[in-house]
Amino acid sequence: MKKSTKIILIAANVFFWIIILFIGFAFEWNFPPFETADGTFYPSMLWGNLFNAVVLYANALILYPYRKRLWISYWMVVALLLVATSVAEAFVDYQLVFQLDIFEKLDPVYKDSPALFIADNFLTNIVVHFLWYILSFAIVFLFESNRNQRIQKTLEEEKLKAELKFLRAQINPHFLFNGINSVYFLIDERPEIAKSTLLKFSDLLRYQLYECQDDSILLAKELAHINSYIEMERIRRGDDLNISLALPGSIGDYEISPLLFTPFLENAFKYVSNDDDGSKNKIDITFEIINDQLNFNIENTVDDNNNLPQGGIGIANVRKRLELLYPQKHNLEISESENRFKVEINLTLQS
Repeated sequence: MKKSTKIILIAANVFFWIIILFIGFAFEWNFPPFETADGTFYPSMLWGNLFNAVVLYANALILYPYRKRLWISYWMVVALLLVATSVAEAFVDYQLVFQLDIFEKLDPVYKDSPALFIADNFLTNIVVHFLWYILSFAIVFLFESNRNQRIQKTLEEEKLKAELKFLRAQINPHFLFNGINSVYFLIDERPEIAKSTLLKFSDLLRYQLYECQDDSILLAKELAHINSYIEMERIRRGDDLNISLALPGSIGDYEISPLLFTPFLENAFKYVSNDDDGSKNKIDITFEIINDQLNFNIENTVDDNNNLPQGGIGIANVRKRLELLYPQKHNLEISESENRFKVEINLTLQS
């Protein structure tokens, strides 16, 4: 239980007892020999609420939480609690009469029979204590409700972590497949470039395997990884592709979920147009930070007959991760116009 929650619960209980005492002190209680006019009601009120509190909290905090393991014993202990507190309070009432020397206020039948006085008070007390026992379930309800909320929150967090772990696990094989496929086609045609690409690819894979295990990573590291990925593609594609990358000048200590943009980068390089004139094949990538907002834009030329990846695994993966990690704090737009495919993501950063 959080410290703030404990403080609220304690304050609520203190306020509750203040109200109970205020109600008791505000009204006359015509129950001889303890009458307000005699000035003897207040000690009795304090003693009575002390025993009421014992019944209330003993059941709510100690007995009821263990009822499932010892169900029969629970009812036996509850009965013992009610009897014991009722006898104890009746005895204290008698001692109060004795100490205040107000025997003349008693019914004559009680003067020579303390046991009868205690027995009659016991019957009254056990009814009152039973009512406080019933009232204790209000506290039980509050504690159970708080406990169930904590359990539900824990389950939701575990489910979220498991789902994010699964989604992130999908990225590694997807990235691995694309990288190996790229190197494979370069080995025979351009072996030297294949070697350089393979070295870059191993560095990128090391980043994904060893530096992306946490829920968030410094944005500076993520952008450095993206820059390395694009450099690998520059080596691999050479003059066949015109790549433009714009990164923010100042990044600060912002953090971000790792590998959010990787699927869009992969798709852009996979589906970019393949015109004989390499200058017409373009990919423009822009990262911009404005007032804690990260704006990511990637736009690539496409061929007329290209099947664009509107519903691919990578894009669906990112959609889901954005919904889980940045609820109400992101916007994703995918559009196509004039042989160009564009993706725009806006999300709120945190440091």
